[in-house]
Amino acid sequence: MLSIIVVVNLLIETSVSFTVVVPGDPIAAHVGSTVIVPCWISPPENAEALEIRWYRHDQFSNPVLLYNHGKIQDVQEEPYRNRTSLALRSDQSGGLKDGDVSLRLEKLTFQDEDSFHCYVSGESSYDSREVVLKITALGSAPVLFPKPLDDGRVNISCRSSGWYPKPSVSWTSDDGRALRPGGSSHSRGADEMFSVHSWTAVSLSDAQLVSCSISLRTGELKEGRLNIQGIVSSVCEEETLERLTKEVVGDINIEELRKHAVEITIDREHLHPDLKLSKDCKTVRDSKDYHHTGEGFPFQFCAFGAQRFTSGRHYWEVELAQTNTPPKNYWLIGVVKHGHFTTRDRSALTPSAGFWFLCSDGPHGFYTNTEPPVKLSLTPRPERLGVLLDYDEGLLSFYNVKESKHLLTISSRFSGSVGPLFNPGAGDLSPIMILDCPEPVESAVELAAESSDNPEPVELPQSSQPLLSNNSSDA
Repeated sequence: MLSIIVVVNLLIETSVSFTVVVPGDPIAAHVGSTVIVPCWISPPENAEALEIRWYRHDQFSNPVLLYNHGKIQDVQEEPYRNRTSLALRSDQSGGLKDGDVSLRLEKLTFQDEDSFHCYVSGESSYDSREVVLKITALGSAPVLFPKPLDDGRVNISCRSSGWYPKPSVSWTSDDGRALRPGGSSHSRGADEMFSVHSWTAVSLSDAQLVSCSISLRTGELKEGRLNIQGIVSSVCEEETLERLTKEVVGDINIEELRKHAVEITIDREHLHPDLKLSKDCKTVRDSKDYHHTGEGFPFQFCAFGAQRFTSGRHYWEVELAQTNTPPKNYWLIGVVKHGHFTTRDRSALTPSAGFWFLCSDGPHGFYTNTEPPVKLSLTPRPERLGVLLDYDEGLLSFYNVKESKHLLTISSRFSGSVGPLFNPGAGDLSPIMILDCPEPVESAVELAAESSDNPEPVELPQSSQPLLSNNSSDA
């Protein structure tokens, strides 16, 4: 009998002549950015003739990127088309010739958060390693807002948006003590990002400087600080006037304010005869024929906005300086209760009479018409003033737009319809010009939280100047 024996030699690729190396820790990158996911072979050798395959979990045959036969192949997961390439992991890298097979991934999305496999194969050897990619989004600077409570404490709320993943919140006092939050809530919007709202109540005797820190697991954080300088009480027409002075470290996000922007025009029907109004009803100044005596601010020159508000938040901006001219010295800007079209002297323009404003009176400085009035030192002189009316909370805030600084918030009570109030003063080179702000942007996230032990305040972008409360203004 003739026996035929066939010997088959199988080459099993288990002996590895090179090793694929990746970082031991996850790679973190911000959404929308570009990231290099490092991967290289050791010992270094020319990888130009090797197969380099980047893929996610079990998608070996549907790679993120495939390099073979000396070029990148057109076999790819569709979401990664035109977003991936091979790149240098450092400036000192020699690229493929030095065994660097790192992946460059552009325009990161939250869906890119995953485990990526770096697979390298040669004629007789292969190796693979896994890299974890974490996507993060660093949110906005925390906005802090104080509100006095009946028991003598101050309730402070802290809000921020645009975070990923879900951030954590911590409160500390000026001496480093941890403060217990009264409550916190997180909301996730359609854009996958988180918004956070936290609040705490502190006694003025316990701390003056309070910090709210919002952080990610990566260690990235943003902090807002509030310096509560005191609460002063006085009697005003059988009501209590509380003045809360506050300071927040950090600039104002003007774009956040502009989400509440509305178009404002001036009511031509109730315009003072000595004022000149542009055709678009947005620019007003004193008439050239008017000769100001220089004896006091011309309060009778008030112009009234055509718009009326009975609820919600509304923001507008006013230009106070033209090109190559200094900012106006004389102006008055605020809000007025509808129907109060007669203005005489300063004594008649009070919150109880339906007027709330900030006035720039040349050498006499800046002052409010609160009861009692408050005189302010504003440096530099505003070139563009932002005004935010929060009808429901009874707050009227002023901002230096060019400097991104809060100037003042007047706290009051509004009833009926309220509209913008303007007065260009007299004798300045520049008029008052109402600007067209961007269209209001609806927030993707609704923030809401309730706490019976710690009432929740609604906050506005924060400041380095006074919050004034005047409760006698239920006009």
